[in-house]
Amino acid sequence: MKRLLALLAVVLAAAACGGGGAQSEGPLTVPTTEPAVTSSTAPATTAAPDTTTSESTAPTVPATTSTTVTPATATITVYFLDESGRAAPVTRTTGESGVARAAVAALIDGPNRSESAAGLSTAFPADSLVLGIRVEDGTAYVDMSLEFAGGGGSASVLGRLAQLVYTLTEFDSIDRVRLLLDGEQIETFSGEGVDVSRPLARDDFTGAVPIGDERPSTGAPTWDQDDLPTVRLGDPDVYRVVLVAADDFLNVRRTAGADSDIVGRLLPGVAVEATGGTQRVGSSTWREIRTPAGSGWVNGFYLTPATAGEAFPGGTDPVRVVSDLVDRIQAGRDFTDLVSSRGLWVAHHADPIRFKTDDLKGILASNDTYRWGSNALEPDSPEITPRTFAEAVAHRLANAFDDPNRQVLVNEAVEGPNGRPVEFALPTALVGFPFVTVFDPGDDPQYEGLDWNSWIVSFSYEDGALKVVGLTVDEWAP
Repeated sequence: MKRLLALLAVVLAAAACGGGGAQSEGPLTVPTTEPAVTSSTAPATTAAPDTTTSESTAPTVPATTSTTVTPATATITVYFLDESGRAAPVTRTTGESGVARAAVAALIDGPNRSESAAGLSTAFPADSLVLGIRVEDGTAYVDMSLEFAGGGGSASVLGRLAQLVYTLTEFDSIDRVRLLLDGEQIETFSGEGVDVSRPLARDDFTGAVPIGDERPSTGAPTWDQDDLPTVRLGDPDVYRVVLVAADDFLNVRRTAGADSDIVGRLLPGVAVEATGGTQRVGSSTWREIRTPAGSGWVNGFYLTPATAGEAFPGGTDPVRVVSDLVDRIQAGRDFTDLVSSRGLWVAHHADPIRFKTDDLKGILASNDTYRWGSNALEPDSPEITPRTFAEAVAHRLANAFDDPNRQVLVNEAVEGPNGRPVEFALPTALVGFPFVTVFDPGDDPQYEGLDWNSWIVSFSYEDGALKVVGLTVDEWAP
């Protein structure tokens, strides 16, 4: 499976733009002219003067009494990279008055879920910021934060420069791009030493990063929630797609079975309506669902009932199941009857790995070690010490649950003291399952509460009983 990142940097970029009004591009004091774009919605006749093509040496700050104007929308073309290293054009719409800045921000933001599923990615570092843009005599002077030059090998460096140049030269008024970092013109870019001492044009990159004619196709449509028939969570025939990684999708087939033609693909986490039809193929149960292309079939292994608010079924006690699991761990007893028939997904600061039920038999006494992920080290770091399942997962979950200061919450993730947003606590593959959070606050005074950890226990409802399907650790380790 491909591994792509889901990025939020466009929000950070927008927040970083400082004073100077709508046309301000940050700390640059040089002219901030941007290319004019034909808008699909014309501004009101009472609008303040359009400064998009202004040549003034300083942006005009609108007075607080100025008439409020609904921003015009514009269609722009930006370039991402496909799996073969080509630049692939995609379109975006923006209501921003600074369309060039919006285009670069879109490169930082990266492809949407459907585009990622089609194999597109961005070489822009996630923490890059657009500090300023001005256009003079066909040259766009683009000021990026220092993070833009960080990381990646030669392919990544050339890719991000090509993305920048291809995207900005889509505008009629831009033929070349001159790169600045933190307000300073530079001669070479990144540790790869790419020569950027002169303005860069498309011809500088077409050999190394050719432009594809169109976005690569998966061969079948990829459906997000907005594409699917409307459903209501909690209805008995509504299921959510689970156990699918963020950069993957669930195939929808014409008939039941993995040999049937693919008619579409579902992105992880979407909710679909089942028609009621089921069919057994080999060891798998397939379900018929409604799609924009009519009915189709998916492997039921990747579906779970979509309860409203991911609520637990009535009459169940998920905290009691966690307590039973901890008791089994502390006694060294087999706990496989508490685990989902689909297995146990363990997310330890990395993509979840699956332990089949048979893999878990005797695992508490097993000396087999694994390179568990770290929130501070790269996956291949020699500093990662291999540990057993009992050491890295089972006993640490039990210790957190038994801590006298721990909190236990149902369907609620915890924002740790270091400010980690709760929406990143669960891996995509486990979103959609109801869960219990065991939060163990920091105990060591010297770390001022930062030595915290959370364990999220995800549940599947099978044959009238709750079964543990996922264990996710989230922590800050001093």
